[in-house]
Amino acid sequence: MKIAIIGAGSGYMPGVIRGLLHRAADLAGAELAFHDPDAGHLATMARLARRMFAARDAAFTVTEHTALKPAVDGAAYVFTTFRPGGMAGRHLDESIPLRHGVVGQETAGPGGFLMALRSVPVLLDVAAAADPDAWIVNYTNPTNIVTDAVARHTGARVIGLCDQFAGDTEMWAGLLGLPAERLEADWIGLNHATWAERVRVDGVQIDLPALLDRLDVPGGGATPWRDPSRMAELAKALGFLPNSYAKYYFFHDDVVRELREKGTTRAEDIQAMLPGYYAQIAAEAERPDPDPSRERGGGEHGEFAVDVICALHRDEHRRMIVNTVNNGAIASLPPDAIVEVPSLVARSGPTPLAMGELPRPVRGLTQAIHAYERLAADAAVTRSRRTALQTLLAHPFVRSKHTAEAILDEGVAAHGIALER
Repeated sequence: MKIAIIGAGSGYMPGVIRGLLHRAADLAGAELAFHDPDAGHLATMARLARRMFAARDAAFTVTEHTALKPAVDGAAYVFTTFRPGGMAGRHLDESIPLRHGVVGQETAGPGGFLMALRSVPVLLDVAAAADPDAWIVNYTNPTNIVTDAVARHTGARVIGLCDQFAGDTEMWAGLLGLPAERLEADWIGLNHATWAERVRVDGVQIDLPALLDRLDVPGGGATPWRDPSRMAELAKALGFLPNSYAKYYFFHDDVVRELREKGTTRAEDIQAMLPGYYAQIAAEAERPDPDPSRERGGGEHGEFAVDVICALHRDEHRRMIVNTVNNGAIASLPPDAIVEVPSLVARSGPTPLAMGELPRPVRGLTQAIHAYERLAADAAVTRSRRTALQTLLAHPFVRSKHTAEAILDEGVAAHGIALER
């Protein structure tokens, strides 16, 4: 069995290697075809993987490829985890909209659309090069848009991934005083726009509104990473749990002000640490039993992706939250929408579970995000400037035609993206 990993030079790769070790017995004998156009980073990660596999007697063969076709030929699973344009591209995605008073945000914001214009064409090339019956297991952002473009515009089998729900569930366990390892939430909606009305501990549903009524909002204003203070404030108002990316919709102007005051983008912060990070990885790759940094992705990111591949390969019928075609799982969204929803994942692919309607207070917002993402996928495929402008006009963050035009024109010029008039 062959698994192609597109983007194997990524800083997230140590976490993927740990994920493969997590299921080494279930994937024993597999060829792992590492692909990346950066030959230096590719060689480092391949060397690291071979050392980590050897130290734990994991029966994997690692091959290296800078060309796409040899990497995907014969692969049953094509795992895509890359960032076109690197951190320099992400900085443009984040900073250009911000100059116009809009949160750029490299997935949920207009910056995510600029990224989609770069990432979707690569995924279309991957789909064309892969075997017809291969599964594309996609981590490349923006996940929902990329998965939609591949699903509707190619004949490829695709499943979209994001492990955001796991971190959010852990955050809410801490805020609500519930045991994280026994807590399960039905996150439903779109990637980075999910909501949970149904929450269970040991399989027993809890009275979430009553629990939220008693919730103390920690601190005040902006808080680190997932913004638990704002999320607690929002959940008390809604009566259910929001995904932590909800802060960009419900606290947009506050976030704009804070990002401007901060002075650097998240991409610039990451760029500053990457040389030291890759130096540490390279040093660990020379050791007989490497323990690479967990600063980018840790192990959970990789474990989730590998668990999905195992669920497909081993016909596990495992309940997992993934991005897939709606098929009626969420009644408030079209049947062909790509949704993030609990699904049973087996050899035939993910089967989304019926979740009913979206919560009414966020139903219109989620439908608007879907309309934007559908336009974004079409614009990324067709390269139509009109459709691209319509995309930004539909984005919930963008409140002016002139702002939409400025973000689009500056963004495509900065990235060198050609659109058809």
